[in-house]
Amino acid sequence: MRLNRLMGLNRLMGLNRFNRIAPILFIAMAMLMLASSLAAKPTPSEKFRLIHSDKLFMSKMADEQALELNGNVHFFYGTTEFHCARALILDVKKIARLYGNVVVNNDSLTLKADTLAYYRIPELMNLGGRVTATHSNKQGAYRWMKSDFASYNKKANILTCWSKVVSYDKQENATAKCGYAHWDRAKGYALLLEEPKLTSGTADTLYVAAEKMEFFDSERKLIATFNVKVDSQDYHATSNFLIYFMESEKAVFIGEPYFDSDYATATAREFHLYLSERKLKRAELIDSCKVDFAEERLGDKKNTVTGSLISMDFSGDQLRQFVAEGVVSYYYQQDEAEKKDFFINSATGVYLQAHFNEDSKLKSMQMKTGIKGKYIFIDKS
Repeated sequence: MRLNRLMGLNRLMGLNRFNRIAPILFIAMAMLMLASSLAAKPTPSEKFRLIHSDKLFMSKMADEQALELNGNVHFFYGTTEFHCARALILDVKKIARLYGNVVVNNDSLTLKADTLAYYRIPELMNLGGRVTATHSNKQGAYRWMKSDFASYNKKANILTCWSKVVSYDKQENATAKCGYAHWDRAKGYALLLEEPKLTSGTADTLYVAAEKMEFFDSERKLIATFNVKVDSQDYHATSNFLIYFMESEKAVFIGEPYFDSDYATATAREFHLYLSERKLKRAELIDSCKVDFAEERLGDKKNTVTGSLISMDFSGDQLRQFVAEGVVSYYYQQDEAEKKDFFINSATGVYLQAHFNEDSKLKSMQMKTGIKGKYIFIDKS
């Protein structure tokens, strides 16, 4: 009789242990069956692997098999890693919908958003709500882009963002803002539309605005088109077209370019500006050039030089010298002061060179070849 009691007790303990283990076994078997089912049809590169979920519910309908995951969701499609709070996996339609703190890791690109829909056949992801896309490499360089909405074509490696787009590039130390951005990561090409604005360095170092901007990674080149405006601490410039080479810090303005600083105003068919650490060092004007300059900062720009080619050298924000070539003419007026007399000098020629002192005052001027001119002064005798 005691033996029968012991046998009954053992059976009862075994049954209780089975009751505790059974739910765990069921969930594990369901996850295994689901993973096998989902992995059967996609290509090997898109094999589904579920790593973790606090809760799992699987349902099968006539035309669909769905998996609902809830709580600390973590899974893979091929080498692409997904994290979120909740997910719905539709096997037949090959769609994955993710909600809450979505994070996607795909090689060097990390995507974050509130929601994401992944269409596995075209390999397209649609993201919404506080979207952030970050590209980083082992050398420590990175570039991020934020927006309200985005789509990522995983197969073509193209990211498109729209609505309140903000981007930052560490290597260029540049921040861009616009309404629409298209980033072809495979080709190293980015397109910015809808009032794009670029700030290089600090907010007052270099500012560029246009109707359209394009960036080319391999050449580190920026192209801005239509209603281009450039502002810095040293100058203001406008044109219809701008090419900026970031490696050499050279800017080319084409299409009715206009240049203005505290010392000079200039127009020409084409401008070439040379910078060092975003500071203007040299300006070259090509074809139909005209420069109006002042003797002192913010002074009256009543002195004029015209020519086929004019180059100007700057130190800090001050004009140091200019050279005019071709069909050259100039007009220079010196006002009377305590240590200088009033005079006006105007002439034409082929070559003109002028030097300015540390206070941007005219120090010397000389002309060469075919000089014709006049000198007007007040006779105090």
